[in-house]
Amino acid sequence: MESTLSKRIPLSGTINTRDLGGYKTVDGKTVKYKKILRTDALYRLSEEDIAYLVDNYHPSFDIDLRSPREASSRPDKKIPSCEYIPCPIAEDLNNRTEAEHLDYHIDDKSLSGIISYIYQLSPIGDISIAMESVYEEFVLSEFGQKHYSLFFKTLLRNKKGSVFFHCADGKDRAGIASALFLSILGVSFSDVLSDYLMTNIFTKKKAEEREKLLRETYQVKDEILISSVKAIAGVRDNWLRAAFKAIKTNYQSLNNYFNEALHFSSEEIIQLKDIYLE
Repeated sequence: MESTLSKRIPLSGTINTRDLGGYKTVDGKTVKYKKILRTDALYRLSEEDIAYLVDNYHPSFDIDLRSPREASSRPDKKIPSCEYIPCPIAEDLNNRTEAEHLDYHIDDKSLSGIISYIYQLSPIGDISIAMESVYEEFVLSEFGQKHYSLFFKTLLRNKKGSVFFHCADGKDRAGIASALFLSILGVSFSDVLSDYLMTNIFTKKKAEEREKLLRETYQVKDEILISSVKAIAGVRDNWLRAAFKAIKTNYQSLNNYFNEALHFSSEEIIQLKDIYLE
């Protein structure tokens, strides 16, 4: 069931654009509305979308969490008076080769790439658990930490207007960014998880379209693979839990992770709260 919070902002060029405002912290404060928005990639924005965002959200920063290859192949639409910040969480997620052992051919390049990625993660095509290692890599790798640090340093620069941040689908790299942001502000993990899982509502149509292609167009019978293709259109709670478990195992607390891994000081955490809470 859709939450009263984190409702989708109705843009024609995105499917997962949401205001993070309205969440309550454990000490009774509230995340400000129209200050920070999570979204999928902005390369399909229409002129009407851009005008709506400028008029209603006054965006100051567009933080792009995609890899350089992803960003260059599908560059974000330019938003007036909005500074573009390249902030890749992984060096290259698109280094995919066709899975040669498949006994069928998928000529849809997007779907074929997804399937190849799934088989890179799991020899049997099951990403239900395999994606946990991807999330762990995002938060523990030096490259990922460097850029999540840049993400939070950029949030501190947002004195006026709003910040948009995104990856390709606004669910994994952006999902972690959102979870880290809400958690360090003091939002309960149950609400953080609820916001994260909200993606599944907005990507449901995409998941169903992919399933239909596999079953009807390509006559795929492998139920494990079909399930994985549907799952990777959205998110699963164990993926985010794996990231936070990795943080706790390696750094004992979220504050330590920010201080030691992201080089984001306790004073900067206070500043972040001052900017985004009321």
